[in-house]
Amino acid sequence: MTYPPSARNYLIKALAGMPDVFDKLLLELGVDHPVWDICPDPVRFSLREVMAHLADWEPIWVNRVCRTRDETRPFLPSIDEGQLAIAGDYKNRDPHESLARFREGRAKLVSTLDGLAATDWERVAEREFVGPLTMQMLATYVLSHDGYHLHQVVEWLPK
Repeated sequence: MTYPPSARNYLIKALAGMPDVFDKLLLELGVDHPVWDICPDPVRFSLREVMAHLADWEPIWVNRVCRTRDETRPFLPSIDEGQLAIAGDYKNRDPHESLARFREGRAKLVSTLDGLAATDWERVAEREFVGPLTMQMLATYVLSHDGYHLHQVVEWLPK
Protein backbone atom coordinates (compact mmCIF):
# COMPACT_ATOMS: atom_id res chain seq x y z
CA MET A 1 0.00 0.00 0.00
CA THR A 2 1.35 3.39 -0.98
CA TYR A 3 1.16 6.26 1.46
CA PRO A 4 -1.49 8.85 0.66
CA PRO A 5 -0.13 12.23 -0.51
CA SER A 6 -0.53 13.75 2.97
CA ALA A 7 1.65 11.02 4.54
CA ARG A 8 4.29 11.41 1.80
CA ASN A 9 4.26 15.14 2.53
CA TYR A 10 4.91 14.45 6.23
CA LEU A 11 7.70 12.03 5.32
CA ILE A 12 9.41 14.59 3.07
CA LYS A 13 9.04 17.35 5.67
CA ALA A 14 10.49 15.10 8.39
CA LEU A 15 13.46 14.28 6.16
CA ALA A 16 13.91 17.97 5.34
CA GLY A 17 13.88 18.91 9.02
CA MET A 18 16.58 16.50 10.19
CA PRO A 19 19.52 18.85 9.52
CA ASP A 20 17.84 21.45 11.76
CA VAL A 21 17.45 18.88 14.53
CA PHE A 22 21.09 17.78 14.37
CA ASP A 23 22.25 21.42 14.16
CA LYS A 24 20.18 22.33 17.22
CA LEU A 25 21.75 19.51 19.22
CA LEU A 26 25.34 19.75 18.01
CA LEU A 27 26.26 23.02 16.30
CA GLU A 28 27.00 24.89 19.52
CA LEU A 29 29.61 22.33 20.52
CA GLY A 30 33.06 23.54 19.59
CA VAL A 31 34.98 21.45 17.08
CA ASP A 32 37.43 20.46 19.84
CA HIS A 33 34.77 19.61 22.45
CA PRO A 34 35.64 16.18 23.91
CA VAL A 35 32.08 14.85 23.49
CA TRP A 36 32.68 14.50 19.74
CA ASP A 37 35.11 11.65 20.35
CA ILE A 38 33.53 9.83 23.28
CA CYS A 39 32.38 6.37 22.26
CA PRO A 40 30.55 4.53 25.05
CA ASP A 41 29.88 1.61 22.72
CA PRO A 42 32.99 0.38 20.88
CA VAL A 43 30.96 -1.11 18.02
CA ARG A 44 29.26 2.21 17.23
CA PHE A 45 30.46 5.52 15.85
CA SER A 46 31.48 8.47 18.02
CA LEU A 47 29.41 11.62 17.46
CA ARG A 48 32.15 13.00 15.17
CA GLU A 49 31.93 9.81 13.14
CA VAL A 50 28.10 9.83 13.16
CA MET A 51 28.02 13.20 11.46
CA ALA A 52 30.64 12.18 8.89
CA HIS A 53 28.65 9.00 8.28
CA LEU A 54 25.37 10.87 7.79
CA ALA A 55 27.02 13.37 5.44
CA ASP A 56 28.60 10.60 3.37
CA TRP A 57 25.32 8.70 3.07
CA GLU A 58 23.33 11.55 1.52
CA PRO A 59 24.74 11.08 -2.02
CA ILE A 60 24.26 7.32 -1.61
CA TRP A 61 20.58 7.86 -0.75
CA VAL A 62 20.17 10.23 -3.72
CA ASN A 63 21.79 7.69 -6.03
CA ARG A 64 19.49 4.94 -4.76
CA VAL A 65 16.39 7.10 -5.18
CA CYS A 66 17.39 8.14 -8.71
CA ARG A 67 18.22 4.59 -9.75
CA THR A 68 14.91 3.34 -8.34
CA ARG A 69 13.07 6.10 -10.21
CA ASP A 70 14.94 5.65 -13.51
CA GLU A 71 15.76 1.94 -13.79
CA THR A 72 13.68 -1.21 -13.82
CA ARG A 73 14.20 -3.03 -10.50
CA PRO A 74 17.82 -1.92 -10.04
CA PHE A 75 20.02 -3.86 -7.64
CA LEU A 76 21.23 -1.54 -4.86
CA PRO A 77 24.36 -3.11 -3.38
CA SER A 78 25.24 -2.90 0.28
CA ILE A 79 27.92 -0.48 1.39
CA ASP A 80 30.54 -1.47 3.96
CA GLU A 81 30.08 1.36 6.46
CA GLY A 82 33.25 0.41 8.35
CA GLN A 83 35.35 0.63 5.20
CA LEU A 84 33.68 3.92 4.26
CA ALA A 85 34.58 5.28 7.71
CA ILE A 86 38.22 4.24 7.31
CA ALA A 87 38.50 5.55 3.76
CA GLY A 88 36.78 8.79 4.75
CA ASP A 89 38.90 9.25 7.89
CA TYR A 90 35.78 9.81 10.01
CA LYS A 91 37.83 9.98 13.23
CA ASN A 92 39.47 13.20 12.06
CA ARG A 93 36.64 14.95 10.23
CA ASP A 94 35.51 18.42 11.25
CA PRO A 95 32.02 17.74 12.66
CA HIS A 96 30.75 21.22 11.75
CA GLU A 97 31.82 20.64 8.15
CA SER A 98 30.02 17.28 8.28
CA LEU A 99 26.86 18.98 9.57
CA ALA A 100 27.04 21.43 6.64
CA ARG A 101 27.58 18.58 4.14
CA PHE A 102 24.68 16.66 5.67
CA ARG A 103 22.45 19.73 5.19
CA GLU A 104 23.52 20.19 1.56
CA GLY A 105 23.10 16.52 0.74
CA ARG A 106 19.74 16.32 2.45
CA ALA A 107 18.46 19.28 0.43
CA LYS A 108 19.31 17.32 -2.76
CA LEU A 109 17.58 14.20 -1.44
CA VAL A 110 14.46 16.11 -0.42
CA SER A 111 14.33 17.91 -3.77
CA THR A 112 14.61 14.58 -5.58
CA LEU A 113 11.87 12.96 -3.47
CA ASP A 114 9.65 16.02 -3.75
CA GLY A 115 9.90 15.84 -7.52
CA LEU A 116 8.67 12.26 -7.76
CA ALA A 117 5.43 11.48 -9.52
CA ALA A 118 2.82 9.62 -7.47
CA THR A 119 3.55 6.43 -9.45
CA ASP A 120 7.29 6.70 -8.71
CA TRP A 121 6.61 5.94 -5.03
CA GLU A 122 5.59 2.42 -6.08
CA ARG A 123 8.74 1.75 -8.11
CA VAL A 124 10.86 -1.13 -6.80
CA ALA A 125 14.57 -1.80 -6.34
CA GLU A 126 16.26 -4.96 -5.11
CA ARG A 127 18.44 -5.08 -1.99
CA GLU A 128 20.46 -8.02 -0.72
CA PHE A 129 19.30 -9.19 2.70
CA VAL A 130 16.10 -7.14 2.21
CA GLY A 131 14.58 -8.18 -1.11
CA PRO A 132 12.21 -5.88 -3.00
CA LEU A 133 12.20 -2.30 -1.70
CA THR A 134 9.71 0.29 -2.92
CA MET A 135 10.61 3.96 -3.20
CA GLN A 136 8.29 4.59 -0.27
CA MET A 137 10.14 1.99 1.80
CA LEU A 138 13.48 3.49 0.79
CA ALA A 139 12.46 6.98 1.92
CA THR A 140 11.10 5.56 5.18
CA TYR A 141 14.37 3.67 5.64
CA VAL A 142 16.31 6.97 5.36
CA LEU A 143 14.15 8.54 8.07
CA SER A 144 14.58 5.46 10.26
CA HIS A 145 18.35 5.64 9.78
CA ASP A 146 18.25 9.29 10.84
CA GLY A 147 16.21 8.36 13.90
CA TYR A 148 18.65 5.64 14.91
CA HIS A 149 21.54 8.11 14.90
CA LEU A 150 19.46 10.90 16.42
CA HIS A 151 18.72 8.67 19.40
CA GLN A 152 22.45 7.94 19.70
CA VAL A 153 23.27 11.67 19.70
CA VAL A 154 20.69 12.40 22.40
CA GLU A 155 21.93 9.45 24.47
CA TRP A 156 25.58 10.47 24.28
CA LEU A 157 25.31 14.23 24.72
CA PRO A 158 26.11 15.58 28.19
CA LYS A 159 22.98 16.05 30.27
